[in-house]
Amino acid sequence: MAAVYAPQGAEDFECVNTVADQDYEVFLQFDGRPRASAWKPIAVRRVRADDRQGFIPSDFPWLGSHALIMRRSAVDALRDILDANGEVLPLSTDDGVELSVLNARIVDALDEANSSLMKFPGTNRIMRITKVAFVASKIEGLDLFRLPHRASSTYVSERFVERVKAAGLRGLVFNKVWSG
Repeated sequence: MAAVYAPQGAEDFECVNTVADQDYEVFLQFDGRPRASAWKPIAVRRVRADDRQGFIPSDFPWLGSHALIMRRSAVDALRDILDANGEVLPLSTDDGVELSVLNARIVDALDEANSSLMKFPGTNRIMRITKVAFVASKIEGLDLFRLPHRASSTYVSERFVERVKAAGLRGLVFNKVWSG
């Protein structure tokens, strides 16, 4: 993997929130283990980030870096990559828009020595990664993954970014966070 990107919701595009506040926690706890057999679609609603933001329909309505939310258009265009690197789970909406979330593969690939980390006081638990570095051999050939830390960002490959652009999918910007 030559470069790794962290997707982020593009300005003026729609976002999503969970209808029930406690359901947000489910996405934070995704650990890559299969959930489809017991999955009950979580209810979400499409929203604006704030009163000034636009509401342009997005192929990736933004919830946060830990949960890649997708319309059917994105799932269809990226199905091979998504299935090879995680599991697509349906969400429930009240307006008929078909949305899904990716339960991404977890890979313990953080190169802590070359990353900049903030840890919870008095613990070795990572609170936030301000500069990320990866063990290249652990992510070679992967197009999508998360780290085994609570609320880890979803990281994507250059190939993923190119596929999104080639398919004309909208609503994400990609920040290059590492080259290896």
